[in-house]
Amino acid sequence: MEFIPDTKNTPEEYKKILFWQNGKTEKSIIEILITKEINTYKKLKEAIIYEKNLPKSTYEKMKIYNNLQIEIDDTDVDNLKPKEMLYISLDGSKFTELNYINQYEILEFIKSGGYGEVLLAKNKITNKKVSIKKIDLNGFSTEELYSISREALYLSSLQHKNIIKIYGSFAYKNYLYNVMEYAEGGELTQLIRSNEELSENRIKDIFKQIYEGVQFIHENEVIHRDLKPNNILFLDKEKTQVVIIDFGISGISNCYIKEVIKAGTFKFLSPEILFRENFDSSPKIDIWALGVILYLMNFKQYPFDGENDKEIYEKIGNEDLEFPYGIKIKKSLINLLKGMFEKNPKRRIDINDKLFDIWFNDNSDNYKVFVKDKKKRKFRAIPDRNNNNVEENEEIPHYYRLTKSTRAKNNNKGKI
Repeated sequence: MEFIPDTKNTPEEYKKILFWQNGKTEKSIIEILITKEINTYKKLKEAIIYEKNLPKSTYEKMKIYNNLQIEIDDTDVDNLKPKEMLYISLDGSKFTELNYINQYEILEFIKSGGYGEVLLAKNKITNKKVSIKKIDLNGFSTEELYSISREALYLSSLQHKNIIKIYGSFAYKNYLYNVMEYAEGGELTQLIRSNEELSENRIKDIFKQIYEGVQFIHENEVIHRDLKPNNILFLDKEKTQVVIIDFGISGISNCYIKEVIKAGTFKFLSPEILFRENFDSSPKIDIWALGVILYLMNFKQYPFDGENDKEIYEKIGNEDLEFPYGIKIKKSLINLLKGMFEKNPKRRIDINDKLFDIWFNDNSDNYKVFVKDKKKRKFRAIPDRNNNNVEENEEIPHYYRLTKSTRAKNNNKGKI
């Protein structure tokens, strides 16, 4: 066995590949430059031995693993990308999860959540910042452990610019670690709560990215189930690129599998989750939650709010959608929100409804202004004085009503 380097290639045709030495606790990197001629596992091993002047006997023992802890093959070698990280064992030892842990330096604590804590860390090799979700697995039931592990499963399969990227997931000493993109721009919640007045175009730009992420999720027969501003992050400090996070209670929805789960965040739950004992979990529950997010971004208040959970519970099930009065609201936005807040999920719009595109592309001056009708205790619309094309508001129909017996039964359930 003898590897002879190709001296005809120019520097631009080389690819630098990084190898973390298996089981090393400190930064221990092997770097080699390879050409397109090195396209098999055998040739890659020979190149490493040649470049690093290793004993030829190392060839038989050497194993190279990818990020999924699997020994690579010829196909993997042929598709290596510049500066890709692989893991090399010179003595033939099995892959150890310590390879992941030792690559990162913990910088600071970010926040804690229902299942664990989120840490800011830095890759020792690339100096790239990442967020690490560290979850203590002790004390969880089998069902809870499945819920915890499903996030990594969904994120690894859902590759989209508006969905948080996961770099790796591994367990070590009763802890699960999910290594993900670091979103340094913070949560959408912070932007909504700030004093910054969001323009119509700014709202559209942010919401369009959320919409496209959810559209991709639904196209792949996944339901998020916990869409809310806390789970919408900005990757950059300028708050221009949006990503959706937290797929811990996500589920599958297709014609063969119907998962039923009553979970989520109270003010973002749709009527069918709150009031129906048995229902097929469908993407329509995400549409309702998207409506709450869109309403919050435009008006900085919840569409159905109250002094306590019971009052909110009643409003979600019984009351019509109302709009703030005294301000101009695009008619296309009103129609979109009405479609998203249909109480009957069968009549609620889906993610591909044309009402989304109508609002996204609406550059008209077609507004409505709502005023409070004290006699009917309803909101009605009056024409904008500066726009003669504005129409009167139609009465919003009830599509979902609770019977007295159902309402009494639900009142006794307590908090959701």
